[in-house]
This record gives sequence, structure tokens and C-alpha cells, in this order.
Amino acid sequence: MSVPKRHHYVPQMILNGFADADGWLYWCNHREKPSTVRRARPAELFLQNHLYSTRAQSGIKDPSMERALSVLENEAVGVIAALTGPARRGQIPVLSQEQMRLWHLFFLMQWRRTPENQRACTSDEEASRMIDELLDELRAALPHRLAEIETYATPEAKARTIRNVRVQSLLGFRANVMGVLERRGIAVLRICQPRKQFIVGSRPVVKLTAPGSTDLNDPRVEMWLPVAADIAVGVGAGDGGITLVHTTDETPVRQLNLSIAKQSGTIAAGSVALVRSISNPR
Repeated sequence: MSVPKRHHYVPQMILNGFADADGWLYWCNHREKPSTVRRARPAELFLQNHLYSTRAQSGIKDPSMERALSVLENEAVGVIAALTGPARRGQIPVLSQEQMRLWHLFFLMQWRRTPENQRACTSDEEASRMIDELLDELRAALPHRLAEIETYATPEAKARTIRNVRVQSLLGFRANVMGVLERRGIAVLRICQPRKQFIVGSRPVVKLTAPGSTDLNDPRVEMWLPVAADIAVGVGAGDGGITLVHTTDETPVRQLNLSIAKQSGTIAAGSVALVRSISNPR
């Protein structure tokens, strides 16, 4: 079986919901000044080669995590449709308990899996220093195995270790986080204003904190993931159910877009004007 090479960290099935009528996305690295807006197909954005493959010392790649994420994404397609379809008709979506849990797992994984989020938790430089400190301890404790230890000290070996740890860490989320999501429930935000859209970012899940609080147990703390140009899905108010919110003006849309752009190196949307506006806010 061939090893998949191109790994999307924002699923293509999400990106398709932001494309324009001709199937194009307009994107830019808005941290470049001046930033240039380009266009691309959803299949061409938000991906890296072998991002979720671990690599053995022999160089053999193991794409097990990528395949597991693909299974999760395929299952999530139906759940997202069950959320967006009724919301667009002005109806509160209804999900089974299995679908609710699947959404929470997808949401949590999408929050944690992006390269920028992983580097925000531990930068490449910090991870490299941690490896160096561990190697120093091993050299002192196991002087008779210095030759073996030095094989892990090369830049290539350290890069491989960092990659493998980041991939494996995706399996290590805490059960209490899932518990919080389940207690909070699901909120669906639908844009009602014509010509207003959400953007998608390279860190697509955004957390909006409250004064003095960053804890998700606090109902004032919000988290959102736009799943289409007109729909964002996030954590609910705390009753464990599903709530539907319709925007009454463009303020929450602009706030979400600016927050996503602030934490993301790359942003995209189905509108050139929107990408330009968000990348160069007044």
C-alpha cells in the first residue's frame, strides 16, 4: 500500500465550503508585508508533505495517524451536513449522541493538529533544547553507550524525534477536555447578512477568552470553527444541547475573522475583497 504524501491540516471537505462559485479560494500569507492575494483550489492549500507520518531511524514512514485522521474526517462529513443543512433553513440541528461525540472529537482534533498550534505550544527551538538536555543527561548516566546516544544528536535525528512526538501527541488529549465540550454542547452561528462571509485560517479554531478567564468551563469563554463561508460551529452555552444563533449584524463575523487572522499565518476565503480587508484591517 502506498504511503499518502500530502497531508491536509485543514480538511479539504471543510475548505470546499469556502470556495467561490467557480471552486476557487483566494489566500494570502498576511504576515508578509506587502501581502499578495493569490488563488488556488482547495486541494492545494493548508497541507504539508508527510505531516502526520512518523519516521523510523531507518527512514521508513508510518502513515497510521494520517489514515486515522482521514477516517475521522470522512465520518465528520455527515455530521457537518447535519449541522449546516438545518441551520441554513433556520432550524435547530438535531444530532444523535454518537454524532455529538464525533463532532466534539473532530473539533478537538482540528484545534490541536495544525502545525502553527503545535509550534505555539512548543516551538522547534524549545523542542530541540529539550532533546539536547535529555541527551546530556543520557551521556552522563550512560557513558558506555555514547556512540548510540550520538546517533540521536544529529539535526536529522532531532527533527525526526520532534516530528514523531508531535504526531503521537495527537493521541494524548485529556479526557476532561472532551468532558467539558460535552457539557457545554454545540453552538451553531449562521450569517444572515448578504455578502458577508467567514474566512478560514491555518489555525482555524479560535478561542475567545473573557476578562480574567481562559477556562472553557466558563460559559463566557467561546471557541469557534467556521465550517463553511456562512456557518461556524463552536462550544455551546453549557446545557449539553445544540443552540442556533443568527447574526443580527456583521460585528460577530468581523470579530471572528480578525481573531482567526491574528493567530494564523495564512488565511483564505471565497472573496478576494474579504481576504484583502482582513489582511490589512483599518
